[in-house]
Amino acid sequence: MKGSTHAAIGAVSGLGVSIWINATPLETAILAGVGSVAALVPDLDVNGKLANKITVEKKWLILFFSIAGLFLALYSYFMLIGIKQMSGFLISMGLLLLPRLFIKQRTMLFITGALVLYAGWYIKETWVMYTALFIIFASLVSHRTWTHSIIGVAVFYFVAVEIVKEYPLPGLFMTLLISYISHLIADMKMLPANKKGTKWFYPLWKKEF
Repeated sequence: MKGSTHAAIGAVSGLGVSIWINATPLETAILAGVGSVAALVPDLDVNGKLANKITVEKKWLILFFSIAGLFLALYSYFMLIGIKQMSGFLISMGLLLLPRLFIKQRTMLFITGALVLYAGWYIKETWVMYTALFIIFASLVSHRTWTHSIIGVAVFYFVAVEIVKEYPLPGLFMTLLISYISHLIADMKMLPANKKGTKWFYPLWKKEF
């Protein structure tokens, strides 16, 4: 299912929670927005809408390595001789060429998670660190596996708990959890739009539902 559809379902989930708890118009708007984002979280394990929004673009990291490679090549040419010069040239060529081959979306998502983790540690915000750990977790697993299972829900549960501790908005925890789970339900094979299903009990049981 498309990310935009998941986001819409998440927004409806947040709206439903706000109606259930009789939230104010402002709280309703916030919950709908939070729901639309939370419903995209399971797809952090793939090149999806949310992953693309939060990930540092790989072109900047490639540019960094390219500049470093260029400076190393110039330094080797003007300042080194013999074997050291040749080694410098070889390393500079690696910096210029290899990042383009090996830096992928998942790499950048992992780096983004690491940066967010450091930022959370620096400002001493536990919910930011938990969110960062989930991002790193998602960057390391295959699509439609861990984040699309009960274990994924359990991991996100702890993230939601920390977020609510910091922002005790009525209905926030319910919206976060329901919106996340709505993604897994919307990805099930019972819906005609899905060729693949949801592995609810992964990794213990890899059957798709």
